Amino acid sequence: MNCANKSTALYATPFSKAYWKDAAAELRDTRMLVFAALMIALRVALKSLGIPIAADLKINVAFFVNAFGAMVFGPVVAIVAAAISDTLGCLLFPSGAYFFPFIFIEIAGSLIFALFFYRARVTATRVILSRFCIDFFVNIVMNTPIMWVYYKMVLGKSYVIFQLPRIIKNLALFPLESVLLTLFLTFMIPIARRFKLVYDSGENLKFQKRQVVLLVTLFVIGVGSVGGYYVYDYNTKNHASGMAVTEVAGINAAVGRQAAGEGLLEDGQIITVNRVYKKLGGDTTVEFTIYQTSDATDLNAVSGYLDKNAKKDETLTAAGSGSAVLVKGSIGDVTGLTISAAAE
Repeated sequence: MNCANKSTALYATPFSKAYWKDAAAELRDTRMLVFAALMIALRVALKSLGIPIAADLKINVAFFVNAFGAMVFGPVVAIVAAAISDTLGCLLFPSGAYFFPFIFIEIAGSLIFALFFYRARVTATRVILSRFCIDFFVNIVMNTPIMWVYYKMVLGKSYVIFQLPRIIKNLALFPLESVLLTLFLTFMIPIARRFKLVYDSGENLKFQKRQVVLLVTLFVIGVGSVGGYYVYDYNTKNHASGMAVTEVAGINAAVGRQAAGEGLLEDGQIITVNRVYKKLGGDTTVEFTIYQTSDATDLNAVSGYLDKNAKKDETLTAAGSGSAVLVKGSIGDVTGLTISAAAE
């Protein structure tokens, strides 16, 4: 493509046919493709480098290159460049088994930067919004199901969906990354404009009161969303599998004593926890199964059984089921005890 005939239009939004026509045209611009190759090389080389902030907390410097490159060559080239950089990074600097869906995380980050910065008057507001979209929607929301599938299919392990350290890291870095990226682009845009790589002067990259308010508001929204999901997840998930054997044994014994005291258990019957639903600051609901023991049953071993363990013990026979409430999580205070008819 002849640079002299190249469009220099700026767009308020990416929602126009002309915008995408210009973005697609970058694939025919040899100069732009050479620049993209340079950005890919830099991203791969800088992927493992970071600016240390605190213990186990650092800013990965590759995102500066990612943002700058996407701003210059646009969303179409950005998608291709992200796919190539992710693949090369895995081949040259492997950190585990290759899992193809991770490529979509890389692509999403590059695409968001391009949609906010390419052929636009880049402002501090755009920087803040782009960084929030990546830290929250890509690194937290989008990355979670992909990590869950990766652990299940590749590693054969369970994945804790609500990983608080990872979430806190992304939310904590969001304001700082927004400020640093703004400063970086303030320096780089005038240089890029002199080389006719961008057509914006970067004069709107200034933090004013409204940008500070936006930054704080988005941070609060992020923290509030995460906090709300944490409460929902904690109150609705089954906690049984994550409990220690001693805690399971304590619940089994407490509910068993209560059931025996009410005459709901026959001789030789025990209770094994099946599901445990906890409420933050509230009661804990326990669903359990009743098993009939035999002379061959190891009573010490079965005292800490979950129902899934009891099902594998051939010395136990299912005899019924029920539920109980532990008042505010207190193992010693059992109420609301109900038991169904014995299994035939």
